[in-house]
Amino acid sequence: MQKHYNNKNGSLYKFAENHNLNSYEFDIIKRVMRCRKKGTFLEDLKKTKFLIDLYIKEEQEKENPNQTNLIDQIEELNTPQGRIKL
Repeated sequence: MQKHYNNKNGSLYKFAENHNLNSYEFDIIKRVMRCRKKGTFLEDLKKTKFLIDLYIKEEQEKENPNQTNLIDQIEELNTPQGRIKL
């Protein structure tokens, strides 16, 4: 088992369930909790920041649905470093 999957302090899935996290919130917390253990700290932080920005954008769209559309979101998946794998 890879060390970033170590659950000795409890399961992240159980934590997410107990706190009623949605998929964005769970993924953000999961990435932050594991990024130091994986050895790709900055890369993982950048992916997490991208995910947070996307989550913010979707929440803003709920408040103002005419602000952006799905095409804008898809275009954001392409970064200067290449395509982000979520």
